[in-house]
Amino acid sequence: MYEEILDVAEELFMKQGYNDTSTRQIAKILEITQPNIYYHFKNKEEIYYQVMQRLANEVGKNLSELSAKENSFEEKIISMAFYLQKRHPFSLFMMMHDIQHTLNPETARKLFTLWQDSYKRPFLDLFERESQIRTSVDPEFAVRQLFILISAYLDSPAEVREENLKQAIELFFHGVLQ
Repeated sequence: MYEEILDVAEELFMKQGYNDTSTRQIAKILEITQPNIYYHFKNKEEIYYQVMQRLANEVGKNLSELSAKENSFEEKIISMAFYLQKRHPFSLFMMMHDIQHTLNPETARKLFTLWQDSYKRPFLDLFERESQIRTSVDPEFAVRQLFILISAYLDSPAEVREENLKQAIELFFHGVLQ
């Protein structure tokens, strides 16, 4: 039942965010009682943390594998962005807002560390290894800008999502000037 709770909670948290998801909704979907949920988890915040930890572990592993492939730098970034788009089709802005403004500071700190290690680190390592990046470009700043760009295309309509994201990343790399 533990994993089933996390599966349903992940789906709800990703669609609705932390604030708009309740343990009552989770229990109703699973056709169990709320006390059954609280047998496995202390509270909704713990469920959220466990969902995000499980997701971050998976995402970090897959992003690292994609960054290790024998592709060009740009192809690696595009494939990593497409992976996030498919696996994480919700707003990173909403997730960060939930972490910063809704959760207790200790949980927020742990989740932010998870995010840095699992989401950001594979991109940052790739940027730091890339020799073609101008020396005046701070890899940390570049990765933050890339995440802002990727976030804009995570929850767009499926029929335009990949193509728009690819065009946006190409623009990120090559700019608008000849």
